[in-house]
Amino acid sequence: MINFFRKIRKKLADDNQFFKYARYAIGEIVLVVVGILIALQINNWNEKIKTQENVQAQLTNLIGAIESDVKSYEHLLAQEGFRLHAVKYLLGLAEEEILIYKYDYHKFPSNQWSFMWDKPIPEEYDEEYIITCLSVLDNGPAGSIINESAISEFNSTGLFSSLKNEELKKKINEYYIYTDTRYVGRSWEYKLDISLQIRDFLLDQHQIDSRRVRDVKGIIELFKNDTVITSKLHILLDNISWSCQTFLNSRQKALQVLEDIKAELQST
Repeated sequence: MINFFRKIRKKLADDNQFFKYARYAIGEIVLVVVGILIALQINNWNEKIKTQENVQAQLTNLIGAIESDVKSYEHLLAQEGFRLHAVKYLLGLAEEEILIYKYDYHKFPSNQWSFMWDKPIPEEYDEEYIITCLSVLDNGPAGSIINESAISEFNSTGLFSSLKNEELKKKINEYYIYTDTRYVGRSWEYKLDISLQIRDFLLDQHQIDSRRVRDVKGIIELFKNDTVITSKLHILLDNISWSCQTFLNSRQKALQVLEDIKAELQST
């Protein structure tokens, strides 16, 4: 057996076949390695394309969510704009001086909270409008304002980190940080709680239901003579003013982010 292998080795050495086979084997190995590298590169390229398509889909979803935020802000601006005008109107009837709050109800996006009052806003004494104003004192904004489903999905899938536009990522983060700090937590809950205080005070101290007022002149006289009520109206006006400014700022930030996201989609 040993002699047999010795003969083969001698023949390969004599014919120089060993080096030929070695070169052939090395060539085959190189081809296999190159093929594997090309396959990996193609796979990586396909994965990048797929990831980019998924990022674009998430950005499209984000557009829908933020557009719904804008509609919420506009609805709440109409609501709070109406309440702002209502409280200022009542304080005016109570002959209270209002030194601040320059917001113009008619400049708000939705213009008018028409299901509560579909007539021109009166400037003079109007009993029907007074009753409407009293009925909306405790109608503070409540419930979910921000649609966070799209950004939550964007983050949970890990695709948000794959967004290459760092400036856009920063702006999206700033938008949601802004809304979180203003619509979540005790500060926002306080803004809602303050809306109920005048109603409860009138009911507990004067047995007056602000939603069922019949003696309009009597309640206006009460407002004139009760500094506790007028003080609470001023506090309420301050809180409504804060809400209006917050909704205006949020709406502006949302519109800017929408513009940036749409520009990103058009560029890819």
